[in-house]
Amino acid sequence: MNSIYYNSFAQIIKKVKSAKTVKRMAVAAAGYRHILEAVIDARKTGLAQPVLIGNTQEILTILKELGESVPGDDVINASDGVEACELAVKLIREGKADFLMKGNIDTSVLLKSVVNKETGLAKGALMSHFTIFEIPSYHKLLTIVDGGMVPYPTLEQKKHIIENTVTTLLDLGYTCPKVGVLACVEKINPKMPETVEADELTQMNQRGEIKKLHCERSNFV
Repeated sequence: MNSIYYNSFAQIIKKVKSAKTVKRMAVAAAGYRHILEAVIDARKTGLAQPVLIGNTQEILTILKELGESVPGDDVINASDGVEACELAVKLIREGKADFLMKGNIDTSVLLKSVVNKETGLAKGALMSHFTIFEIPSYHKLLTIVDGGMVPYPTLEQKKHIIENTVTTLLDLGYTCPKVGVLACVEKINPKMPETVEADELTQMNQRGEIKKLHCERSNFV
């Protein structure tokens, strides 16, 4: 099987623009000039339809300064950043928005709403975070996980993080993502748990225990 991969963000943007529907983006604490510039650009280019959540007066004032406007229903007032995050997450839960964007708010505040056991977005499985990098000197995009949601993952959690990430990459159109488990040395060292667990994850994949990676197990390095 020939593996499909992206070598630039431009290719992902092209794929998103080719979608039949434009996804709705809930922007928590949107009342900040640079954030509004970015989301308005996303709307104009057909990448997303922003729903702006925060201090309505601040949002509308900045939009006016930018010479821009959005439909009235796409601006939702919130008394503070905490409520903005809660309302943004609620939109996702109710199916009124498709994904979140962090506005002018600390990441920890947004994540608190996201992981709330009663009103958050968890579905009973481990939630994890990843970042995609475009590096001019490298021939394809790289994905680094986990960026902070699970700071000290156990072996089982590392397995779930890999599964979460691979599932997302498959949804982006990849056919068989390559996974590299990295430690500060290349060889297994019993005194370094990271290397031992890296080897165990490799063995799990070879036994077919890591979901979504069965297409080509040699792609796990």
